Amino acid sequence: MPDTAEPQPIATTRLVVTTDTVTVRDGRPPLSLLVHEGGTRADTTVFLCHGSGGNKNQWRHQWAALVEAGVRIVAWDFVGHGQSPQPRDWAAYEGNHLVADYRQILDSYGPPDSQGRVILAGHSYGCRLTLSLLQGLAAEGQLHRVAAALLLGPPSPVALLGANPLGWLPPFVLEWIRPLISAKFRSLAWHPDTDAALLAFEEQATKGNSLFMMKALMSQAAHPDPAALSSLTLPITVVAGANDGLTPPAGARDLAKRLPNATYVELERCGHQIMLEKPAETNALLLGLVKG
Repeated sequence: MPDTAEPQPIATTRLVVTTDTVTVRDGRPPLSLLVHEGGTRADTTVFLCHGSGGNKNQWRHQWAALVEAGVRIVAWDFVGHGQSPQPRDWAAYEGNHLVADYRQILDSYGPPDSQGRVILAGHSYGCRLTLSLLQGLAAEGQLHRVAAALLLGPPSPVALLGANPLGWLPPFVLEWIRPLISAKFRSLAWHPDTDAALLAFEEQATKGNSLFMMKALMSQAAHPDPAALSSLTLPITVVAGANDGLTPPAGARDLAKRLPNATYVELERCGHQIMLEKPAETNALLLGLVKG
């Protein structure tokens, strides 16, 4: 079981946790994973699934709010991200493997069946992984294991990820043009009024991301079946930033229309990094799902 120490109140640019890595599945690289066992609301477990190029520390504001609410929390870094190892192994980043890691984390760290509530929160590519996990549960008749989900900045349900330079340029070329990629990402993903200290902190964190990893991740991305989204009958809150140029709101609106029990929320003056740009609004939506 990973370290369960509670973090102290955090600033915008402070790390929320530092953890050891744990083996989630045999034959897979270990992952940096943290569990907070909760307090008065420990009967509810929230799983925090970051996006491509992200890390669990991007949930720091939500982590602090959930700790204060007494909720049980599970957060982890994908293979190749954050504090998890970065294997130079193309197959390690295949989407189905990431979904299987997610499923094992749910099985290992979730409450026993019918003995607690589970909320899944995903950001960007983490929304794709969350939807894929939910479709797998639905196919097994196990969708009841999850009470609700929060999806922040989801890609369009029909978009093919990797249809960009990350998908077709070789890694050594990507490293050469990394400054251009970073500048383009900044212009698409962040609202122009984003706090400069926050932006600098997050950009420093992404410098640890291998572009080999990013290419392998996007070239083998998980793609939930758009036709099967109607099977996901649980409450799902879909959130878009009005100024998101990376995964524009039109895609999130389309996703919400395909989900039978979805609530769509669009946040003004917000880009792609919703939980960091609009932490209070994100916390309110997440805690609303916790309270049911």
